[in-house]
Amino acid sequence: MQVNWKVNMVISALVTVGAYFAADMMLEFKWWVDVIISLFFGGIVNQLILRDKKEDSEIEVVPGLTRQELKETLALGRDWVNKLEKLTTQLDRAHPDTAVKIRDIAATVSTLFTNFEHDPKDLTTNNAKRLINDHLPRAHKFLMAYSGLACAGRLTDNEQAKLADMERKITTIRESFSKHLEAFRSNDFTQLQVEGQSMETIYNLDI
Repeated sequence: MQVNWKVNMVISALVTVGAYFAADMMLEFKWWVDVIISLFFGGIVNQLILRDKKEDSEIEVVPGLTRQELKETLALGRDWVNKLEKLTTQLDRAHPDTAVKIRDIAATVSTLFTNFEHDPKDLTTNNAKRLINDHLPRAHKFLMAYSGLACAGRLTDNEQAKLADMERKITTIRESFSKHLEAFRSNDFTQLQVEGQSMETIYNLDI
């Protein structure tokens, strides 16, 4: 947060005056030495303590990514993890095996964003942007549709077949997120491209 320059000047002046009187009473120097001491301390306050700070939106953690963008991305990651974990609580009793798979996906997503925090340059790549802006929302939508169908009660034969197909795709989604994590860790951009393209076909199911 930036400090208004007027407030800066007032506080610096008060520190300067206070330092002058303190030096005058406690030190047996000539008056002009006291002035120099007080100006020195006032300058420290002005330059080091109250100087204007750049906003997070102006500070780049890596070229092409600001601190504010990094914070927002990490917050978004935490939000996705919470949403995924919430789905598992709805499935724990009726479909515990699938709940475990979704919990694994949530854990992998959490690790992915931790990896982005430690190596933020990955967030400037199209692979990361596609994962965050496209695959994660679509995966969550798909898993929500599965959860709704799985918890619907009695299902028709067609719905049972659809549910089984979705469960197979959930296994594929889990594997794909894990492969994304491995590829980001090893900077395997070829593998990231392959996984990105393969995920496009995962959601080709009427939900």
